[in-house]
Amino acid sequence: MQKNSFNRQYNGKIVIVTGELSGEIHASHLVRALQGSLDARFSGMGSTMLQEAGVRIIVDYREISVTGLSEVVWKLKYIRRAYNTLRDHIRREHPSLLVLVDFPGFNLKIAGFAKALGVPVVYFIPPQIWAWRKSRIRKIRERVGKVICVLPFEKALYDKNGVDAAYVGHPFMNTVRPFYSRAEFLDRLGINEKGPIITIMPGSRENEVRKHMPTLLAVIASLERRIDKLTVLLPLAENIDFRLIRDHISTRPSIKAFKGLSYDALSTSDLALIASGSATLEAAILGTPAIVIYEVSSLSYLLARMVVKVDHISLPNIIAAKEVFPEFIQHLNPEDIAEKAVFMLNNEKDRVKADIEAIKVKLGRFDSYSMAKDEITGYLEHLYGTLPKTP
Repeated sequence: MQKNSFNRQYNGKIVIVTGELSGEIHASHLVRALQGSLDARFSGMGSTMLQEAGVRIIVDYREISVTGLSEVVWKLKYIRRAYNTLRDHIRREHPSLLVLVDFPGFNLKIAGFAKALGVPVVYFIPPQIWAWRKSRIRKIRERVGKVICVLPFEKALYDKNGVDAAYVGHPFMNTVRPFYSRAEFLDRLGINEKGPIITIMPGSRENEVRKHMPTLLAVIASLERRIDKLTVLLPLAENIDFRLIRDHISTRPSIKAFKGLSYDALSTSDLALIASGSATLEAAILGTPAIVIYEVSSLSYLLARMVVKVDHISLPNIIAAKEVFPEFIQHLNPEDIAEKAVFMLNNEKDRVKADIEAIKVKLGRFDSYSMAKDEITGYLEHLYGTLPKTP
């Protein structure tokens, strides 16, 4: 662990940076945990959730949140502007700590700037170097003072490469739970359950929703020809505008679309069709079988094929080291996906649920945000000595 070479006192300023919704959820929980025991003033890059947690938002990430390697090109102007704004803020504030949450391409660059300025860096939910771009380990070792891991196999990899790392368990194990009972949730939506319930989740970014909605609707159309009395739930991420899906579902009264409550939708469903991302792990934790889909531009897909070094792209399958949730990547044939969905509904519930339980055992159950808070305060005390507590 690096020593205090900054020759200055703790000033109570902490900058936190995240670049998309799932990271912001983790960041907001972490900020609240830190506020309970640490006298600190938070600022940084986020959106509504971090603002509600008491963070002064310097940059709203919604202008730059995008997936795919080639898709980033269209956002470069906004990414550059966000980086420059954040860089100037860090230079001006000279915080006692920079906390990075996920969003590796952007955050590793910010880490390099902060390190050169003498600002210590903690990375919570670090880059997935076990999947692709292992060369990033050198940048992490040079720029980051402490890595806080949430997946069980990550710490050993960082330890092996000389990076100070801690494992705190995956916070989803404690935070992913439905708000309502099944009966209450169905009643709120006015659903009289008569057949299977399927949840569709096209993603939490605009480009994901635009890309995946036509495929998901085609799958549902095929399923409705095969299954009587099918109910379809569409829980939109809070940051997605309803106007983005209005034309897609205006003639589909069988689809119940609403904001939030994705955990309730998943826990109520017999099956979910999910764009690859954190929602796949949420489905596993809630015990819901799922099919994973994902599509990016052709160029992004070709580039990813050259650099990604894992057999699966969804976290449940990576943790299980086998295909628990079927994956349809890039080549999305709605009839093939519908056929697999019918097979899973009729034949694979018990097998998938047993595999899901094994995944949950591997993840364990920790008070992850509290443990991450302890790691961060311990790191700060190592650098600055005894810290002022929350008044």
